[in-house]
Amino acid sequence: MIIGEYLKKNDIDTYRELKNIGRMQKKKDIKLGDRPERLMQHDSYRKQGRRVRQVKWG
Repeated sequence: MIIGEYLKKNDIDTYRELKNIGRMQKKKDIKLGDRPERLMQHDSYRKQGRRVRQVKWG
């Protein structure tokens, strides 16, 4: 039995409230801090350990 099924059987008010919260949340738009051309330049990345991270974002 998963949590959703348990709440639906035992506490229907909380179940409905949580479902409404999930519906109300919208995906946030990604706001670029710069033009895409500048985000892809060679100096907009740096190494952190083994990984390559993007520096010029947001």
